[in-house]
Parts: sequence; C-alpha cells; structure tokens
Amino acid sequence: MADIRLTISEVIDIGIANDLIPASISNIVIFGDHIKFRFKNEKLLSTNIDLEIIFKNYRDGMLYIEVQTNWILDKVLRLKKLPDLKFLQYKHPILTVFLQQFILEKTKIMHIESIDFKDGYFKIKTFNE
Repeated sequence: MADIRLTISEVIDIGIANDLIPASISNIVIFGDHIKFRFKNEKLLSTNIDLEIIFKNYRDGMLYIEVQTNWILDKVLRLKKLPDLKFLQYKHPILTVFLQQFILEKTKIMHIESIDFKDGYFKIKTFNE
C-alpha cells in the first residue's frame, strides 16, 4: 500500500506531462479546491469557454467533479445530453471519471483505495494486486 500526497498544481503538471490535458485548455488558475480554466472550442465557431471544476468525492473507483460555468452555458448543459466517453460521463453538473478503470487499463495492477482532499492536498491511498 502506498500513500501519495499531491497538490492540485502537481496533478495538473502530471496531466500536462502525460498529454491528459489537451492543448485546448489554457489559463489554468487554482483557488483552494477550485480549478478555473479556459476551454477553446474549435467546432463550427471558435469560442472560449471559462469553466471551473471542484473535487467532490471519490467512491467505488469513480471520481466525482462538479463543473461550473457561466449561466448561458449552464442552461445549455442542463438541456443537452452529452455523449459518454470511455472513462467519462457527464450528468449536469457532475462529471464522473471512471478513474479506477482508466488506471487499471494503463498499469494493470494499481488500485486506488481512497482519495481525500484536505488543506490543499490530495491524499491518495493505493495498493497493488
């Protein structure tokens, strides 16, 4: 079993270094347990969307994140069903990340027992098969 302690900044740096955060995301700013960033959408019309995400919980291998945006986009997200991706599911306003499935596909042996966020740090407990 291993205990890993990371700040949000370190998690973002790891995501960028491993190409998990696409180039369409910029202006990343961290405020406590909130991450604000800009998403550049290149479909039909080029637009910039300001978003904020907040860690909510980790349970049963799934990471739950609340997504906040401006009131116009919020209305659209409430009405529009977004497609589920392999490791992501969005049901307004919660983004569910199937983190354990993702990690097992990449490592084959590592399991996450728990993730807690306290005092600016993620405390992650892992174990191997």
